Amino acid sequence: MAIRDLIKSERQNAAIAEARKLADSGAYHDYTDIEYVLRFDQGLAEVSMLLDSQAIHRELNRRCADAREKQALLAV
Repeated sequence: MAIRDLIKSERQNAAIAEARKLADSGAYHDYTDIEYVLRFDQGLAEVSMLLDSQAIHRELNRRCADAREKQALLAV
C-alpha cells in the first residue's frame, strides 16, 4: 500500500519512517533532498506538510550527515 493511500496520522508516521530510511542511506544531503524524492518520485504531494517540523528537519539533516560520514569512513 502506498503512503498516499493511508489516513493522515498513518501517512505522517509512514512518511517520517520513509524519510528516516532515505536519510540513513547516505544518498541525500539534507531533508530538502528527501522531501523532493518523496514528493516527486513517490507521489506524496503533501510531504512538506507531513514533515513540517524543525525537529524532524534537524533529525533528518543529522541522519544524512551521519550516514555520509559513515560511508566516507568505510571508503577509506
